[in-house]
Amino acid sequence: MVGAAFLQRAGDLKGELVEFSQQPRYERAASAFLEACGHQLEELGEHELILLWDCFVLEHTLANGRTVVEQFVAANPQLTEPEREMVLGWRDVVQGPFQVLRRDGPALLVRSLVDELTYRVRSNMGPGIFRRTPRGWFIIARLVAVGDEWMLSGPLSVLPAAERDFAYELAMDLAVRMPEAAFRNPAKLALAWEQQRTERDRFIRFFGDDVVVIAGENVQDRMDDFVAFCRAEILGRPEPDGPGAPAIPLDILESETVGLIYDETDGLGFYAEFGLVEQAFTDPGLLRRRRWREQTRVYLHDDTVEPMVLRRLAERDPQKASVVFRRLLKWPRFEWSRDGVEMLRELKQDYYAQPPWPRVSLVSDQLTARRRPPSGNR
Repeated sequence: MVGAAFLQRAGDLKGELVEFSQQPRYERAASAFLEACGHQLEELGEHELILLWDCFVLEHTLANGRTVVEQFVAANPQLTEPEREMVLGWRDVVQGPFQVLRRDGPALLVRSLVDELTYRVRSNMGPGIFRRTPRGWFIIARLVAVGDEWMLSGPLSVLPAAERDFAYELAMDLAVRMPEAAFRNPAKLALAWEQQRTERDRFIRFFGDDVVVIAGENVQDRMDDFVAFCRAEILGRPEPDGPGAPAIPLDILESETVGLIYDETDGLGFYAEFGLVEQAFTDPGLLRRRRWREQTRVYLHDDTVEPMVLRRLAERDPQKASVVFRRLLKWPRFEWSRDGVEMLRELKQDYYAQPPWPRVSLVSDQLTARRRPPSGNR
């Protein structure tokens, strides 16, 4: 458990961090961040401003590739190593609705509706803040680690037990938008990897391979058929009137060819004009022609194209791949076998900055049950 002195020190450091973030040099970045979130500074109430500012300080990546909290630590070399580790750990925020289990001395025990883990929460403002959070109610909060416990970061919202459905709707939305939020729970992470492997196996059985190239205009229909195939396997019977696949983006549908790749790690991806890039790796001479050269260059520099796409293409014929990269990168002595990994890490830095997560959305049975309509309303 965290001692009172350590919690106080954490609270002091959080206050210093907020003050540090209010320097004039961050004004432009903060305004741009708020605008990207759909807000203007003068339009925000105090509660919403504190919430968004906490997101900006702890999680937003600045133009220099660092966060405000990272710059705060760099600017304070007097911090002890445990303090440095704690403050940098605040970049990993746990958020979302939590159900109150009970008070535990000066702390509040809550259970996340997203990852289904229990957190022992403290407040640097004292335990009095928890007087309005009885058992069975819900809190909407952001938590950061302080030792082996958790501290409130930003504002606290409280929902009565009667607003359970709203709390579960919020949790469902977070689980779908940010699947990795559930993966803090090791059991959920393992289950998500298992589900991704299972779905990949179905993809291969349906399409015949884990890489297929089809006309863009056919992608929606083929994915609808794949979803029906999956549903029939899961239910053990066909369901002709079931929902189809999510709507495919227009830029994919308008592509001449689309590559569908279901990778072991990166999951299912759709890659526009894959056929042109595939042809360039088969015949590097095509790079003399603009369409092939520009599209292959897009695959090199577009962050939405995972390294595995280029790796798969290169490993079909490493010698031809070496020629492709020499011409596009103007790297005369490039050799795929020697320089490929280094090159991918340089061009796809954002991908390698985070550990790989499963690409499936893992929603708990409890959340799913809350979303299921009553039998009389179907």
